Amino acid sequence: MLEISEPIDVWVFFKKSSVQPYIFFWRERKIKIEKINLVHTSKEGSSVFYHFSISSGGNFYRLGFDTFKMKWFLEAVEEE
Repeated sequence: MLEISEPIDVWVFFKKSSVQPYIFFWRERKIKIEKINLVHTSKEGSSVFYHFSISSGGNFYRLGFDTFKMKWFLEAVEEE
């Protein structure tokens, strides 16, 4: 998996007490999330980060959400 850290825009659903990414936009592409494989959190100082391992079209991505800055970023990519 190629580790990167690029800002992205994400459309999400809020369900009960969770957030679920639905579509993200990266390098002028609109990528619909087919499956959320794993979600976990981490802390860095006072910031809490959500990490989503997702798949779409046979490709794998890791999205991150910084709850302090309220910003999304693409952490890693594995594309065919």
